[in-house]
Amino acid sequence: MYKAILFDIDNTLLNYDLSELASMKQALAVHNLHNDLIWEEFWDTFRPINFRYWTDRNRNNHHIREVLEYSFTDTFTQMQQDTSVSKLITETYWELFCSSCHLEPHAEDILAYLHGKVKLGIITNGIGEAQRRRLQAGAIFDYFDALIISDEVGSWKPENRIFQEALDRLDVDASEALFVGDSIHDDFAGAVRMGMDFCLYNPRRLHYDQHPKPAYTVYSLGDLKNMLGV
Repeated sequence: MYKAILFDIDNTLLNYDLSELASMKQALAVHNLHNDLIWEEFWDTFRPINFRYWTDRNRNNHHIREVLEYSFTDTFTQMQQDTSVSKLITETYWELFCSSCHLEPHAEDILAYLHGKVKLGIITNGIGEAQRRRLQAGAIFDYFDALIISDEVGSWKPENRIFQEALDRLDVDASEALFVGDSIHDDFAGAVRMGMDFCLYNPRRLHYDQHPKPAYTVYSLGDLKNMLGV
């Protein structure tokens, strides 16, 4: 019996990929770019550029809006499109993304079931504004006793400090907590190093050849109820 269950957000409780894709398409449409830009070309160009700015954001001390604006500008430049709209589309996209919430199947059900039985927390690599607003948009924000968000605490999974911050706020030991996430690199590696049991959320049934293996694997968040026995 665990005293605390900790969850990742993106592609564990919320479908990040769907929110990103829908918000981006809508932002382009708002600025009448969907007629001028070929979506596949835009998306294939934008993604690696955005990934580079995102991974370098801390080293360069870039705010998320700068990351997005630079990404749009470089993308439009590479596609030989007008870059003057980059700042406006940044604000449009960010507002749409922060307001969006696509829950993973059974996410709300399992949180409602666990609420009051164990302490619930979040450990997520992300931007506080977006993560908090998206949880609120999905009406699941109030289930959690602690939200540990990387840009707010200055530590990122799989670093020990972000996990320890969660344990401290929930007042539990690592052996008393279970972490549920979808990432072997960020979630599992961080949890196992802290001596915390880990449950891999693997709805696509991907094959992982890691050792040691997670304590548990579930293919649906609904499986947590029987697995935990609470």
